[in-house]
Amino acid sequence: WLAPFVIFTARFGGKGESSLSRQNLKSVLKQVFCLVSGAGVTTEKRGGAFGKGRPIGLGIQAEQVDALRAEAQVWMPQKRAPEDLVGRTVGGERIVKQPDRGPFDTSNGWLLNHPLMKIRLYCEHLDELKEMGHEATMRRLTGDGAWQAAGGDGAARVGES
Repeated sequence: WLAPFVIFTARFGGKGESSLSRQNLKSVLKQVFCLVSGAGVTTEKRGGAFGKGRPIGLGIQAEQVDALRAEAQVWMPQKRAPEDLVGRTVGGERIVKQPDRGPFDTSNGWLLNHPLMKIRLYCEHLDELKEMGHEATMRRLTGDGAWQAAGGDGAARVGES
């Protein structure tokens, strides 16, 4: 499932479902590959590896991704927790908006939060495909005119810029 994930994320993984920059895609994929393989994500700021021995599979649900994001916020907190995670409890620790202890994720979420959100976005895309169908989903993602201009079979062209 990684090849279609890469294509989808490159084309629709940016803000507002726009293209993701090459550097951001590279950052996301480095972490996603570590999470999917079960090797886990490491950082020199703390020992161990987040997610080690727990490979992420394609069947993961949005709530499971959010649980991993919350766990990541406890493991290596961002200076400001994502709003949707504030108030969750992980291992007895409640996530607050501005954590008072570090070490902190100084990458602004590119260590774990953004890669996990890209996985969630892709899983939601697959759910939408099942529910709405390929044609309707691609029209929503590209805009009706762009999809028709591409010949209406955009699956082969999704990764093109």
